[in-house]
Amino acid sequence: MSDQKSEEQLAKAIEMTTNVMSILDSWKLSGEEILKVLSLPENVKVRHLGQFRQNKPLPDTPLVVERIRHVLGIANALRTSYPTNPHMGTFWLNNKTRRFNNQKPIDLIATGELESIVDVRKHLDCAYDWFTDEN
Repeated sequence: MSDQKSEEQLAKAIEMTTNVMSILDSWKLSGEEILKVLSLPENVKVRHLGQFRQNKPLPDTPLVVERIRHVLGIANALRTSYPTNPHMGTFWLNNKTRRFNNQKPIDLIATGELESIVDVRKHLDCAYDWFTDEN
């Protein structure tokens, strides 16, 4: 029974990993930027990213898991904001906005700084912002 459960967990982790990698690829992030956004361990190099696109799950560390949640949250908020045109989310990410001092949201995400990633998510997902806002 535990073998079946662990195989099922591995399959879910691989599916989630391929989804996250697909999202980051659709955002046109470079390999170096993906490493920063996901805060992958130093031993993970750009050349290893192909394995995550295929059949290897991302590391199951609290930091990586948190960043995965934010990437998925941003992608989900973009789908919700632009339900009839999936390309509009990428368009929005790649255009300067006053909310971010005339910077592109994708450039903020690409820094890999958790605060910047969370700021983009808060802007897009008011429910997330409402639950985390300390004001």
